[in-house]
Amino acid sequence: MNRRIGYSTGALAKADFRRGLAILRRHHVGLVELSALRDTELVPLLDSLCDLDLGFASYVSFHAPSRFEIHSERQTAQLLRALLPRRWPIIVHPDVMGDLAVWQGFGQWLCIENMDKRKPCGRTVSELEVLFRAFPDATFCFDIGHARQVDPTMGQAALILERFAGRLRQIHMSEVNSRNGHDPMSLTAINAFRKVAHLIPKTTPVILETVIPEKLLEVQMVLAEEALILPGVAPGRLAT
Repeated sequence: MNRRIGYSTGALAKADFRRGLAILRRHHVGLVELSALRDTELVPLLDSLCDLDLGFASYVSFHAPSRFEIHSERQTAQLLRALLPRRWPIIVHPDVMGDLAVWQGFGQWLCIENMDKRKPCGRTVSELEVLFRAFPDATFCFDIGHARQVDPTMGQAALILERFAGRLRQIHMSEVNSRNGHDPMSLTAINAFRKVAHLIPKTTPVILETVIPEKLLEVQMVLAEEALILPGVAPGRLAT
């Protein structure tokens, strides 16, 4: 593959990061996002990090919880600070950042993600600009499925990528459905994603969030490659 493509453990094995990692090892996938999307997963995952075999991974990121049910926002941010010595991007949804003060000090390892249309912030260039002014050293996780859901023409996606090109650290890819779930990618989504492929450097890690059984992992990775074909490059065989 020409692109650097990997997977979220949460998409492959909801709430079972060990199984997710085992699947990635079996398929020789070296880009990993450790998912603690639900805050019940956060402490067990953090407590297990020293025992996890991540030697196969050339890139690791960590997805912070998308809502706080057990821990407060302040407690969650404090727990996440334990990751800073590992120098992993920590993916954070802006709609949970109610107290900006508790997120100060993460520097470039705070990686802010653009949001889907149900969220009150972080969806557009102007909304993201507010956050990056508050966190000038933060980096950016571009969720291409979220951007398409907000604006199916991909116009806003192009504006976001152009404006925050210098901050881009990681891509999230999936088809985001009307219920905001992460589905396997359709041909329609792939064609939409191709409109902005030229704005995504080949070196940028792509993390798939498509919720699938293991047998479809390699199919989804082929589709991700097809979705980011650059202009003037003929597509290969689209997986079905």
